[in-house]
Amino acid sequence: MFRLINLYVIGPAGSGKSTLVNSLGGWMKSRGYCVSRINLDPGIESICYPADFDVREYVTVTALMRKEQLGPNGALIRAAEIVEEKLEEISERIESSGADFRIFDTPGQMEIFLFRRFGPSLISRIAGRSVCIFTIDPSLVSTMLDVPVVKLLALIMELRLGIPTLEVITKSDLHSAPPPWSALEGAYIAQAEGLSGELASSLASIVGELEKKRRLIPVSSKTGDGMEDLYKAIGELFCSCGDLT
Repeated sequence: MFRLINLYVIGPAGSGKSTLVNSLGGWMKSRGYCVSRINLDPGIESICYPADFDVREYVTVTALMRKEQLGPNGALIRAAEIVEEKLEEISERIESSGADFRIFDTPGQMEIFLFRRFGPSLISRIAGRSVCIFTIDPSLVSTMLDVPVVKLLALIMELRLGIPTLEVITKSDLHSAPPPWSALEGAYIAQAEGLSGELASSLASIVGELEKKRRLIPVSSKTGDGMEDLYKAIGELFCSCGDLT
């Protein structure tokens, strides 16, 4: 059995990160795995799962707003700085869990984890194999113009964090997944003219290559649909058989 796989759930606010952490953790536990669910969001008021580690033990956005007279965004940035200062202690506590899977619930404002030192520094400290699970609300891919943006953002995550990225369409019980890029590419290029058309053609080619490497995985945290597909996709990153057992 593979051990020490870290799953960093990252995505825009409202994309279903916390509910995915809860449901995926429960799904894995029902399959016999030891799972730790870890909250890294100092700004969240409440969480929907039993956290084995909660960064709010060290700092909360609400307390910083009162103590340092900061606005919500300034307090979140300051909270990230405080977490960075305590990363050695925090990483030691997280690693003491000894779980097969650690599932990390990252801040709602994903730029705090992605573009500040907080995210990359934590990932580099935590032992084990790591995966970024990029949660995508279906409303963010409602048109053909949205798909390239999402694909490129996933690539940015992979380059910035230095770990493989899986693209997950959440709330599949409410919305259908977009069609494959191969069905949209021609219409996407046809919408652009002149220089924009040339750029669109190049971008379409890049997106096509990205889709060959990773597909959009629809999941529903409410019904559990897609959890098996997500589990298998994680396995495919680490072994040729696509099985983690």
